[in-house]
Amino acid sequence: MNPIAQLGQKRFVSLDLARGFMLLLVALAHASLFLGSSLLTRPESMSMYDTIVNYLSVFLVDNRARAMFALLFGYGLTLIVRSYLKRNKPIKEAKTSLYRRAWFLILFGFILSVLIGGKDILAIYGTALLACCWLLFRSDKTVLRSIMAVSLAYAVILPLTWIAMAYAQFNGNAILPGNYAHYFERVTSQFIQFATGGPFIAHFLLPVGVSILMGIWAGQKGLLNESPKNKPFLKKAAVYGLSISLVGALPHALYSNQLIELPPALVGLTFSLHMATGILGGVAYAAIFGLIGPKITNPSGIVWAITSLGKRSLTFFIYNEIMLIVLFSKQTLNLGNQLGMAAGWGLTLCIWLTALGCAAWLESKQKSGPIDHLFRKLVYRKSSPRAS
Repeated sequence: MNPIAQLGQKRFVSLDLARGFMLLLVALAHASLFLGSSLLTRPESMSMYDTIVNYLSVFLVDNRARAMFALLFGYGLTLIVRSYLKRNKPIKEAKTSLYRRAWFLILFGFILSVLIGGKDILAIYGTALLACCWLLFRSDKTVLRSIMAVSLAYAVILPLTWIAMAYAQFNGNAILPGNYAHYFERVTSQFIQFATGGPFIAHFLLPVGVSILMGIWAGQKGLLNESPKNKPFLKKAAVYGLSISLVGALPHALYSNQLIELPPALVGLTFSLHMATGILGGVAYAAIFGLIGPKITNPSGIVWAITSLGKRSLTFFIYNEIMLIVLFSKQTLNLGNQLGMAAGWGLTLCIWLTALGCAAWLESKQKSGPIDHLFRKLVYRKSSPRAS
């Protein structure tokens, strides 16, 4: 029997809390791209506060927020499978639902990145789900072997890819899409990029597949299901993961903030190290929330608001991206070219707080996020299985 089916059915505070907080970290990471980050380098500091924020971003946010997001996505997939198995639904029906979910994620990602202009990760997760769906119905040992195999592949792919990107940047080529002057110009460029396999090619740049597989494995083991027996493992994951993440971020922090100079090959290697250790940073963040969750028996105040946000993560991920575009994009208010990192992050925090307020209001009215509701209707058509 699939190990997922053996777990109980409830809504876990730890997961909703992690998702809600994750939306802040992802928004901060994406704000940096509007404020002048080229991934390999940080925006120029205009004040001491900008310098502090630049270092905080490298050590705690960049390549770490996305890793936690991907892990939680993988974990959530196991909960969806569990809901089907507990209701004795055919595995074929579950697989059909998951593939439909993948294609609608790609569609929503297309709308967000091409038509709206946001920093999309939905389509990337959709393509990852197409590739790893079958593993949701295999043993945790098979998933663990897959994690090891994919990790070894990325140990080769990431350095080669990012060394090439570093050389491209040193030769004056932009490694991120340009800050287009006109909407139609941006839509055309993004459409071509998407249509030529952008969401698939992105997996050579971003190791989200490893984090998703880790989330699937953790979901099969029930590691974030607030069971006391998981506490020792989660403590070790939090301590070791965070330690490795911080140490691995140090070389890139020094280079990207212009404290040291490196040749292109070492720039690519340090960024690859930053990205690889960020996977463990994402694991550590998830583990921390896994430890916090069991201590919260009756969420209230800010914790209740953040869990409300986490329950509606798709709606407010897209909301955050739209607000970042409105405030920072060259085609709208263009604050990205006028603010430093500290002010930009402060404004992004305000965006997240408005999302928090809206989510709390929806929770008080017992209403779903509108985009979450639409997504479930498209995926499940008739009825949605209750998954945490």
